[in-house]
Amino acid sequence: MTEKRSVNRRKGITAALVLALALGLLMAGCGGQTASPGGEGGADRNVVSGSSTPQTAQDAMAFLEGSLRPCEGGVEFTLPEGWPGEDWNIQICGRAAMGEGGMSVHLLEKENVEKAWKPGQTYQIECAEGYLELNMSAVLDSDDGLEPLSVDLLALALGQPQPEQPDAPEAQPVESQPESASEQDMTQRVSARFPAYQEGRNEFNGEYYDQAPFTASFLLPQGWSLTEPEESERVFDQGMNTQLLICDSAGNAVGRIGYGLIEPTEPGNEPEEGEYYKLVYSYLRTPSSCFWEDYRVVKKTAAGENAVATVYFGESEPGYATEERTAHGALAYDKELGVYVALRMEEDAPFTADQVETLAQSLTLAAVA
Repeated sequence: MTEKRSVNRRKGITAALVLALALGLLMAGCGGQTASPGGEGGADRNVVSGSSTPQTAQDAMAFLEGSLRPCEGGVEFTLPEGWPGEDWNIQICGRAAMGEGGMSVHLLEKENVEKAWKPGQTYQIECAEGYLELNMSAVLDSDDGLEPLSVDLLALALGQPQPEQPDAPEAQPVESQPESASEQDMTQRVSARFPAYQEGRNEFNGEYYDQAPFTASFLLPQGWSLTEPEESERVFDQGMNTQLLICDSAGNAVGRIGYGLIEPTEPGNEPEEGEYYKLVYSYLRTPSSCFWEDYRVVKKTAAGENAVATVYFGESEPGYATEERTAHGALAYDKELGVYVALRMEEDAPFTADQVETLAQSLTLAAVA
């Protein structure tokens, strides 16, 4: 009888110790770091106890960095809760092999332009074999003091270490200078509606002015705008009709954009693959005082494609040979709408080739509801 009680007592003590140990482990787990979404070993995010919402911009950036990890076919990341889409500026861009060279690529561009990032959502980026490079730059617009997060996505997808960043040179006092367009980010989306006006209409060109309204939206540096030219300059131009002026932040006209109609093709006379643009832009490609060449596709859409080009034009004075000059151009067409837009920068516009390519990729044509 005494031996039986002793056995039961030992069993009770053992059960109590197991229960105490389990409770201790549970409490220790509740006081630990928040794990990275879907993974292990997340970065120290310094969040409020019992909450997964970072309380500072620095913590939010650390959360984003800690969530980056390889996944099947690429890389994924998660945005923290409590930080809305308009706070983020996340650019994912690189280059992909195309023919003998490469073409620029921009991923999740719509989410960034429209500030449609969703808190708590995980985004996956496919790292295709054809990519030559693919990088991610992320920063919170609400905090100018934070350094952008820069990630080599191809290296991350392959499990390779990130390249070391060179130490920043010591800041030297310099005189304040106005920011040039080439130093500005292409973050402002503007929209042009075509036909833009009716001046220039006559009895022979009514189809251009009766075109169903559509919009062309694209990216420009902050502070830039679109404006109508003086009424005397609103003339009919079959290649770039109802032109609007592109003005920099000081109000100077540095470019122009207009539209044209896509000529229908007769059955059996359709252009060969890759040659359709020659039909679309036939008026722009006709040698004259101004013509467009060096056509290069930067983006394909369901109904067309976007491209950059070089605009050649010449100016001459009596008794002197014509001097050939060039300017940057951007183009986009839509077969379903039956229209194209052409954007030409002035020769001396403070605009780089990379910015023109970004602008061309951002061109979006849409019917007016």
